[in-house]
Amino acid sequence: MSTFRTFRAPDARSGLAMVKAALGSDAVILSTREVFNGLFRAKEIEVTAALPDAPQQTKSLAAQAYVPSGSRVATPVVGSSDVQRAISLATDSPRPSSPRPSAPPLPAAPVTSREEQLSDELIRLRGAMDDMRREMRHVTGQVRIERDYRLPPVGAELLTHLINRGVEEALAEESVRQAVEASPNHSPATLLASLRDALGERVVSGRPPWLPDARRRVIAMVGPTGVGKTTTLAKIAARALMESKLKVVLVTIDTYRIGASEQVIRYGEIMAVPTYVARDRIELTRAIERSANADLVLIDTAGRSVSEAVARQAEMLRSIEGIQLYLTVSACTGPREMAAAAERYRALQPERLVVTKVDEAVGPGSLLSASVRIGRPIVAVTDGQRVPEDIHALSGPELVELVIGSFRQMRADSSVKVGGE
Repeated sequence: MSTFRTFRAPDARSGLAMVKAALGSDAVILSTREVFNGLFRAKEIEVTAALPDAPQQTKSLAAQAYVPSGSRVATPVVGSSDVQRAISLATDSPRPSSPRPSAPPLPAAPVTSREEQLSDELIRLRGAMDDMRREMRHVTGQVRIERDYRLPPVGAELLTHLINRGVEEALAEESVRQAVEASPNHSPATLLASLRDALGERVVSGRPPWLPDARRRVIAMVGPTGVGKTTTLAKIAARALMESKLKVVLVTIDTYRIGASEQVIRYGEIMAVPTYVARDRIELTRAIERSANADLVLIDTAGRSVSEAVARQAEMLRSIEGIQLYLTVSACTGPREMAAAAERYRALQPERLVVTKVDEAVGPGSLLSASVRIGRPIVAVTDGQRVPEDIHALSGPELVELVIGSFRQMRADSSVKVGGE
C-alpha cells in the first residue's frame, strides 16, 4: 500500500464519501469502527482506507475490512464490488481498538469544474438581469419625466440625476427648468453650466467659525438628534485652537442624553479648555459671563425633533443676548426628512448652517432643501469622525459640485454626455 488514510465521519455514507474524495474510486477500505466520543457527543465512524500499489491486491485487502457488530452501513459509493462487500460485513464482537490520534474530518467533496462553470454562469446571468432591470427602470423613468414634466431629453436626464443625488423633486424640477430656459439650444454642456448657475443662487457658502473675528462669538450648535452636533463642536474647537490660536470655551446644556455632558467634558480635558455644564438659563448665563476672555464660546445642545421642544430650546437660547444658532443637519437625511427638519428649525432663524456626514450619504443633494428653506450660508461640512481633520469650509462652487456630482459620475448615473467626457 502506498497511501494509508484514516477518516472520521458521523455515518458510514459520509465516511465513504470522504474516502472517495481523498483517494479516489480505487481506494480499499481496510477497517471501520465506531468511536465513542463521550456522553455529550455523538458516536462517529472511523474508516481506514488505502490506495493499492497494484489493482490485483484490491480483493485480498478488501476481505480484511472490518465493521463493528450492530452497525448499519448505507450503500457504499467506493468503486469495486469486492470493497463494497467488505464494508457491508459485520462481526459478533468488535476487535479491540488501540489508541490512535483522531484525524480531523476532511471537507466535503470538492465542487467539480463543471459545477463551478455552471455557478459562474448563473452569477453572470443574474448580474445581467439586474443590469437589464436597472436600465428598464431608468428608461421608464426618463419617458415618464419627459412626458409629465415636458422637458427635453437632456433636461429629463439632469432632473433624474438630481433626484438620484438626493435633491427634493420640486427643487430639482425648478432648478432644471431655470437651466432649460437659460439654455435655448439644450446642449448638454450649456445646460449643465446653466444648472450650476441656478444652484449657485440657492447654495451659498459662509465664513467658517474657527477663523479669527474682531469680536467674541458665542455659537450654539442646534439640530435634530443624531446629526453629530457634539463631534462637530469638537472639530470646530480644535481647528480654532490649532490653526487660529483662539481662546475657546466649551459649554453643554445637553443634560438629557446619558453621557452627553461627559463627552463634552472629555473633549475639554483633551484640548485643555474650560468646560461648563448648564442645566438651565441661569447656569448658561453664568457660564457665558465666566467666558468673557474667550474668543469663541461653543455651546452643545440636545437634539430636538418635535416642534414644541425646538421652540422651548430656542426660547432659552434667544433669551441670552449675543448667541448665534448654527443649525446642524445630516447629509444622510432624505430630501423629505431634510425639508421637514428645516421647516421645524426655520422659526429659530439660525444664522448659519453646518452639513455633517457627507461621507455616509448616498446622495448629499438633500442639503439643498435646508439651504433653500433656511436661507443662510453653509459654513462647514463634515465627512468623517476624525477630530479635527474631517471638517471643511467649501466655497459656493464646491457646494454646487457636492450637489451635482462629477461629470464621470453623472454619465454613470444618468447618461448625460458633457463635452468630450
